[in-house]
Amino acid sequence: MIRALFAVFLVGCGGPSEYRGVLKNGMGGSPLGAVRIVAKASPIPPDLTCQVREATTAADGTFTLTDLCRKQNYVMSIPAPTLQMEGNTVVEAAEGEGSIEHRAWRSPDGHGVYRLQGESIASLPTFADVASDVAKDGTTVRYPEMKPTGKVITIGEGDFLVLAGKRTIQKMQLHPLVAQPNRVRLERDIIRDHVFIGVSFDAAGTPTPEKAVIDDSKVTEVLIRGEGMRFMAHDALPAGRYALLGDEDARVTILDFGTSQAAK
Repeated sequence: MIRALFAVFLVGCGGPSEYRGVLKNGMGGSPLGAVRIVAKASPIPPDLTCQVREATTAADGTFTLTDLCRKQNYVMSIPAPTLQMEGNTVVEAAEGEGSIEHRAWRSPDGHGVYRLQGESIASLPTFADVASDVAKDGTTVRYPEMKPTGKVITIGEGDFLVLAGKRTIQKMQLHPLVAQPNRVRLERDIIRDHVFIGVSFDAAGTPTPEKAVIDDSKVTEVLIRGEGMRFMAHDALPAGRYALLGDEDARVTILDFGTSQAAK
């Protein structure tokens, strides 16, 4: 699902007027209360008393911007650094209109890889350096230099993996992290009881690529300030352990989707 985020323009006409809206969570549609909304005049008007108007949403998400100056455009935004308003319509600020619905999305302040848990969004660290070697058929295979043996970052029920920024979305890929309990003879080394990134081996040591199967209906893409954001739900992939990295990356992030895959 792809959505586009733009500035919302409020047009006051005829005289001082008000704009009434309701703010909801873009991900689930629940009302967002206690959110400060700022409407800034654009361009800057001759009358400096018209420059800024503010409102705070009530528990049900409703808000009212009052005393908007006539014949003046206002750009509405949320100053919170990780909450961005969606707006794809031009509306007229006028007395007597019903509340207009707007959506806002929890989004990181910068490029990278993040986990969204409820109202909290945090950057995800890498797990280990990436090593590579050549299999018997000439295929280059990759694996983390350190094998994860316990809990790793989990995208659990209700959580989202967030890829922030066009470059991040284009570069980062998810691959199954495949356990290989037996010995694998590679060109430079013999690897025992380890994990490989997106590849499995048969008894003879011949590799087979393994792809991550992503349910596109569980992936939401939006544009925020002209940058792409990709939200991947906990069930966007079959439950399991995955490696997240780019083709040329020297470090890998290890993730469990759905539930922790750590041995119990």
